[in-house]
Amino acid sequence: MDDAFATLNLERRLNLDPDAVECAWRQLSRELHPDADTGDAERAVAVNRAYQILRSPGQRLRHWLELHGVTLSRQAAVDPAMMDFFTEVGGLLAQADDVLKRRAAASSALAKALLAEAEIVAQQQLQALLGKLQRERTAVTDRFADFEIAAAESQNFDQALAATGKLGFFEKWERQVQERLMNLIAG
Repeated sequence: MDDAFATLNLERRLNLDPDAVECAWRQLSRELHPDADTGDAERAVAVNRAYQILRSPGQRLRHWLELHGVTLSRQAAVDPAMMDFFTEVGGLLAQADDVLKRRAAASSALAKALLAEAEIVAQQQLQALLGKLQRERTAVTDRFADFEIAAAESQNFDQALAATGKLGFFEKWERQVQERLMNLIAG
């Protein structure tokens, strides 16, 4: 397995400044681009892959754990507190999909105008949910330093391992909510 941190010449830490990750990626991409004198297409692919891993806190955490030899289970138990999020996210995405479907079926200006309130309500609900998801994701990433300390002091990766599932869901849901918001706004 390639070390994404080493590929981008970054310290193997969970707390990385997103701008530093992007800066390292841009610099190496320029140097390795196939059209450059020092171009290396194979390394350029590795640099792009490393960037994709390190720019996502969830993927970065998973990668960090793998580099420490921690086996990640695909069948990890879902935290019961996450079930509330499943319900809330699923319900609001379904409502947004319903509004989008009705808007697509609306054939007259009057029918579209009648949907305006439902579109605004759906947008507001999704924006509130997006803020909540981002706060929850931040609450997990704010604990990255604790994960590193536990690993360094006692080779304890339990908290970090438990956080991988949460981050994965929060990032997935954020993408889904952003997609629905953009579709509603583009209307």
